[in-house]
Order: sequence, then structure tokens, then C-alpha cells
Amino acid sequence: MVPTWNCSGITNVAFIPLNFDEGKLVDLPMTAATYTKGQALQVTSGYYITAAADMNGAVEAVCMEGIVIATTGNTAKCVSTRNTRFLADCEDAPAQTDVGTFCDLASATTLDPDSSTDDLFFIEKIVGKVATSTQVTGYFMHENPNA
Repeated sequence: MVPTWNCSGITNVAFIPLNFDEGKLVDLPMTAATYTKGQALQVTSGYYITAAADMNGAVEAVCMEGIVIATTGNTAKCVSTRNTRFLADCEDAPAQTDVGTFCDLASATTLDPDSSTDDLFFIEKIVGKVATSTQVTGYFMHENPNA
């Protein structure tokens, strides 16, 4: 799969958007912290964005720049996880039986393909050789507020 998003020169990034056109980045208000390119982000109180620390909360965005935010409220370039597919890093090589299933975050930069307590990410396919590759494609899940 060739990403439509211009990811030339991007390496060692945890979550890379595959179907989000270049130029569609948004500036989001962040909490004061250091962020890495490709890091999963969650919403805190006051609608500030922070690194995914609560591994059972919805991932709303992915940071698209390495940046130090000195003051809460300053912004960083991010991409929304809604309607966006991602090339994602896993903490361990997923099994073929993980394809078509939901998994959890292991950290703000990796998935845990063997855990499905919170079902935050849907695995569509394994990228590379099964049992040795640690990358998958898929998308983040979001709650249904009307359920």
C-alpha cells in the first residue's frame, strides 16, 4: 500500500496516516509536554490534547511533529484519527489471527495486538511477513455517543 499522504523522509514514526492528504493538518491546543512525531493523543479537560496515557481512552489525534510545548494551550500540528487509516507499530509481532480484530494501546507509540479489553484500534492487515513484522494497518475506534 502506497500512502497518499506525503510521508517521504518519515521513519521511526509510531502512527503514520495513510489516507490523509498533505495540507490537512490541524493545529490543536496541547498540554505542556514533549511530543514525538507519530504519537497517539487523547483529550484532557478543557479540550487540551495530551499524549495517550490513559490506555483505555479514545485516541482523538496523532501528533505530526516532534515538539516541546512549554505552555499549555500552545499548538502542535496533528491529524485527526477520524476516518483516517494508519500504518501502526506494535509492541510484538501480531499473529494472522489478530487481523480483523480489535486491539488496545500498549503505549502512546505502540499497539498491543494481543489485548482487546478496550478495543481502541482495528487491525486490517499485517504489513510484511506474518509472525516477524511489527507493523499493521488499520484505524482507531471511537465511541458511539448515542449507544
